[in-house]
Amino acid sequence: MTPAPAHEPLSTTPPASTGSASSSSPGLLALEGGTTITGRLHGARGLGEGELVFTTAATGWGEILTDPSYAGQIVVLTHPMAGNYRIDRSELESSRVHARALVVTRLVEPPPGDGVALRELLDEGGIPGISGIDTRALTLQLRNGAARRAVIVPLDIGEEEAVGAARASTPWDAVDHVATVGTRQPFVVPPDGDRRARAVLVDYGVKRSLLRALTARGIEIIALPPDAGAADVAAHEPDLVVLSPGPGDPSRMHPHIEVVRELAAVAIAGGPPILGICLGHQLLGLAAGAPTRRLAVGHHGGNHAVLEQASGRVDIGAHNHEVEVLDAPALAAAGYAVSYRDLNDGSVEGLVHAGGRIASVQFHPEGAPGPIDAARVFDLALERSLA
Repeated sequence: MTPAPAHEPLSTTPPASTGSASSSSPGLLALEGGTTITGRLHGARGLGEGELVFTTAATGWGEILTDPSYAGQIVVLTHPMAGNYRIDRSELESSRVHARALVVTRLVEPPPGDGVALRELLDEGGIPGISGIDTRALTLQLRNGAARRAVIVPLDIGEEEAVGAARASTPWDAVDHVATVGTRQPFVVPPDGDRRARAVLVDYGVKRSLLRALTARGIEIIALPPDAGAADVAAHEPDLVVLSPGPGDPSRMHPHIEVVRELAAVAIAGGPPILGICLGHQLLGLAAGAPTRRLAVGHHGGNHAVLEQASGRVDIGAHNHEVEVLDAPALAAAGYAVSYRDLNDGSVEGLVHAGGRIASVQFHPEGAPGPIDAARVFDLALERSLA
């Protein structure tokens, strides 16, 4: 194994005339439903194509763009200004940009100094950004059911051709994004200090902040590719199995669901306990026989509230998902109970098995960007692995 790598028309707001990001040119955001909005292009000059999702995060742009869970998506920032600080490369969640494009109201150039500017990160990632967009008005359209496939193109492409390109683009949920973001080779991340436990992590698109949250607790991580089987996991004799976050629609991941079903059966029988996060949580729900569905409005941002059912405690944390596990009878029949619920829409945000050896959360207890109110999720997983 190799070591882990370092880890119809809307109103518009004109781009800032002072302190705005340099090297911009006229651009067009076009949605498949026919909406077109003009703005200013930044970053790469190629086509930006994907499904629009909005995030309420006010900071953390480097983490957002490099989060594998944003694969296939164009990110809309609801906060009115972006780019005013330089991004420390240690904050990046992976080795490359995964988002397809970025939509902002105002993109500014930060003062000179260490780190990378947001515009520079767009350049490095080979993706475009567009500013001068009233992102809050656009978000309202998305919340009200506007079609989400979109493109960002130079203005001279023309509105009709741009809308046609959006309509011809591949839907987000028709692509196997996990195959493009998960590791292809196993890797090892050593613990901070003495090793207390060994975790085998199935990498569907893991974030560096999740790796840090585990290693900070003395957990050695052996990360395996997303197509790893139950026997591959068992061969490393883990104390804990972690099913990582990742992008895409879990219901199309049939081979992975079967593997998770096998891992769950082993855990219930007394084998290594399981912690599932985000996509890992969804795969556990599907393996238990519960259905999933696309949320009417995806959860993206660092200020979402969840209720812990057992204690009544409310945690504010980071969310990044388009899909929910439904609280169907199959869950209870398989021994699962809902452990967390979202306080905005009541959707399932966590599961726990009656045997005490499987737990999952839909949100991100590692934050980045976002609060870490629920970081105890990792402490509880460590306790289960040592039991």
